[in-house]
Amino acid sequence: MKIAVCVKYVPVVSRIQFDYENKVIQREGVPSEINPFDLLGVNLAVDLKAGADDTVLALSMGPPNAAEGLTQCYALGVDRSILLSDRALAGSDTLATAQALALALEREQPDLIICGRNSSDAETGQVGPELAELMALPHVSNVRKLDVNRPANRITAERVTDEGYQIIECPLPAVICVTEGAGAERYPGREEMTAAESKTVETLTCADLTDDLSLFGLAGSPTWVEDIRLIEPDRLAVVFRDETPEDAARQVAELLRARLVNLAASAADAAPNTTLPHYAGGARSIWVVAELTDGAVRHVTLEMLGKARELTPQTQSEVAAVAICNGAPTPDVIAQLAQGGADRVLTLDTAGLGLLCGRGVADSLADAIAEQQPYAVLFAATADGRDLAARIAARQRLGLTGDAIDLEINEQGQLVQLKPALGGNVVAPILSKTLPNLATLRPGVLTPATPEPEATPINVEAIPPTARNGADATLLSEHTAAEHGALELTAAEVVVGLGMGIGEDGLSTARQWAAAIGAPIATTRNVVHSGWLPHHIQVGISGRTIAPQVYLAIGIRGAFNHTVGIQKAATILAINRNHRAAIFRAADYGIVGDWNEYLPALIEAIKPVLAEHGL
Repeated sequence: MKIAVCVKYVPVVSRIQFDYENKVIQREGVPSEINPFDLLGVNLAVDLKAGADDTVLALSMGPPNAAEGLTQCYALGVDRSILLSDRALAGSDTLATAQALALALEREQPDLIICGRNSSDAETGQVGPELAELMALPHVSNVRKLDVNRPANRITAERVTDEGYQIIECPLPAVICVTEGAGAERYPGREEMTAAESKTVETLTCADLTDDLSLFGLAGSPTWVEDIRLIEPDRLAVVFRDETPEDAARQVAELLRARLVNLAASAADAAPNTTLPHYAGGARSIWVVAELTDGAVRHVTLEMLGKARELTPQTQSEVAAVAICNGAPTPDVIAQLAQGGADRVLTLDTAGLGLLCGRGVADSLADAIAEQQPYAVLFAATADGRDLAARIAARQRLGLTGDAIDLEINEQGQLVQLKPALGGNVVAPILSKTLPNLATLRPGVLTPATPEPEATPINVEAIPPTARNGADATLLSEHTAAEHGALELTAAEVVVGLGMGIGEDGLSTARQWAAAIGAPIATTRNVVHSGWLPHHIQVGISGRTIAPQVYLAIGIRGAFNHTVGIQKAATILAINRNHRAAIFRAADYGIVGDWNEYLPALIEAIKPVLAEHGL
């Protein structure tokens, strides 16, 4: 069995500094590392080797110093490594990157290709599914467990979703994208590195792959970055030390009351026009791919519809919702979409098409997009939305911006897609050279339109299904985690985050205090890795993004891979016994102390404040 792992050598994001006055990213002296999710993939691949006939190949694309990362791969047990390095690759977006990797991998014909869930510097999860589409292979993303059936030449994967997990079977060859849990977090030791340094890293240039160099770099990239915007931290970072629990709680509650009043006033001043006109047809239609759960429209769909409606005065066109489900959507779903801002509803029946994130659905929707040529197609940045958007982008060779947090239309009529990177300290305005514009939007960061109770869609029409194009993944079973409140997090106004500092024994007590203010709980990567709480309520780079009015962080250290998921919270409160904890710099109001002593008093103090504001 031949396994290939795609590896990106990235800067250590937590070590990057930002000069906000001069708008400069300071990278000098910042060390690099194997992208953490790719490292999981390398260790998984090495662990899958079952005999002398099995080989593991590490493939990286980057500048010459990326060979250092491949040397680390050798030290972890990889058999061969290839570095694709060429000046012609400079400026490659995800599609151009996937194109280069696909051509290199086609030379190798691996049985299994492993990618990381996303890269820590760009936080983009598009390359894996785009690579699969370009190579006409099935793929499974967000894989945390994998079994290989060698006699049957198939794999069975546990795929993490936003609501639970799925068990998926897939024929080989295939592409998988791994997340936490898929492989050991194993690092090479000094002896292994010394031995690895004598091994050769093979090199390839673009000319080794094809004569058509227009496929790479800026020329082959359908998206480009207009500029970068540095986002200066704006948290108040007020910290109370050496106060009694009652005094600290009282002062925080008073400050919170004043802040919520100010935030409410600011929101009222900035409130969008709630009487936006509707447009029928038009050459610049905006499509919103709806996400449905248990016969209801998910909140993120209403957020996307609201943003689409904000754009229509400039596009002078309709908003069309695309409902993808097994069978026809219910009248209630149609009504929710219309009341949320949809002028027209398109439906795609998945019966016979397979997984929502699979090839059958992607091919059908891609064909409809090619035929009707909307101005933009918006997807949710969820497990299914990311995969579906990436496959369509690769199939149609369209630009795709992943995990956008907002959309604008510039003076030239171009859709500007605002994407965070480098832990959220940078926002990149991305434009596309191709139409339609494709973007996935982070849940929880946009505002739904004011509901129109009497609204009905102009018409409802079906998208004709397209026959599956080749082998695909098959869903064996699906499991939800509704009992953990995962589905509540995206729309929750108040959330309590629990970190390692509460200890496993403190979970029950902390959850009771969260329940006292009607707040669902969220958690961090380390808590999930320790098995205390499920992945579905993890917030951060490899979890959810949330935007509550109040986020209460209890015993959370404040590593950037968590705080990037709470940047849109209106107010952050924190309790931690370590006065040096990074969470205090990421919070508005903090209390230094034992959470067992300070949390009860704080909950009792802020409860009436939250009630005053309907939270």
